[in-house]
Amino acid sequence: LMKRCIADIPIVTHIQKESPGMNKLYSQSMCSVKQWRSYQAAEAMVSAEVDEVRAEADEIEPGWSQVIWRQAMQYHNMLKQRHEVEAKAMAAQAEKRQAEEDKVEVDPEQKKKDDAKAKEVAAEKAAAELIKSEEREKESQKAFKDGSMKKSFLH
Repeated sequence: LMKRCIADIPIVTHIQKESPGMNKLYSQSMCSVKQWRSYQAAEAMVSAEVDEVRAEADEIEPGWSQVIWRQAMQYHNMLKQRHEVEAKAMAAQAEKRQAEEDKVEVDPEQKKKDDAKAKEVAAEKAAAELIKSEEREKESQKAFKDGSMKKSFLH
């Protein structure tokens, strides 16, 4: 019965909130007779549900009908608050996960840039060493051709 009552809370509060507005609209002829009758039927169904819940509450425990709706409203608000907290926690967790994913996504891009830079530096070093090696080889060949190398060194 309490679950039923808690489930009815949003419907009851909606009808209560809409009642003054609908009455005003109807009194100023701003809604059709069909809309007004439909609203009155919904209001009657909700009123009947409230009365049925109260009657069943008194059958279960005399006097419970006086407090069941207050208790249901408290439970409803507590559940609503719990859902909001859970939703905020899930949103924060999703945001944190997204931030980590963004961070992971940025890292590979940065790593690619760093790897490319490292390859470029390594290629420049290799080219410089190759040039130095070629220069040494040319100098040594030139020394042999010119005969500037001492003969005693070869013997």
